[in-house]
Formats: sequence, structure tokens, C-alpha cells
Amino acid sequence: MGYFESRKTTCLLLAAVLLVLFGLATDVAAEEKKVLVGNTVNINTGTVEELAQVPLVGQELAEAIVEYREENGDFQVIEELLQIDGFSRNLLRRIKTFLLLEGIGGDECTC
Repeated sequence: MGYFESRKTTCLLLAAVLLVLFGLATDVAAEEKKVLVGNTVNINTGTVEELAQVPLVGQELAEAIVEYREENGDFQVIEELLQIDGFSRNLLRRIKTFLLLEGIGGDECTC
């Protein structure tokens, strides 16, 4: 194989790799822009079943939310969800509109 054939092969391979990477990046960007649809759920009173219906949450993460709440008491801020394994800032940003935070402070709370 001559110099130019080798160089041409290298360029074609590089172009193919770039196309694959660009395609993956485009898929991720498209996934980020998908409109999520679902019901809002109070994270301080929602059951596993209700929380699992929040887009991108699912059964396992819903169970983790309820378990965390039972061990630590009511959530004081929505960002407290970041203490749960499986939650990331990106996930929280995407689903925040489906999460309510009510019932902080018990029955005496007037907030």
C-alpha cells in the first residue's frame, strides 16, 4: 500500500469515527429535548407506585425515594433528592416540573 492509499484509508477511518461520534451526540441532544409528559407527585406523600409514574423515575428510584423519606423524614428541598443514589443534577433538572414539595414541618406548619 502506497503513502497516498494509506493516508486515504486513515482519512476515511477518521471520517467514519467522527460521523459515529456526531450521531451519538445528536441522539443524546435529541433525548434531552424530548418533551416529558406525566402527573405531578408530592415527594413527601407520594407512594412508590405514584413516584414510579414520574417520567424517567421508574420503580427502583421510586423505592429509593420512599426509603430515603422513611429514614430521614420529609424532604425539606427538592434538591435533597440528590442524596439518593441514581439521582443526578441532570435528571433532577429534567423531572423537577413533575415534583411537588408540600407538607414540610408537619401539621403545625403554616408555610
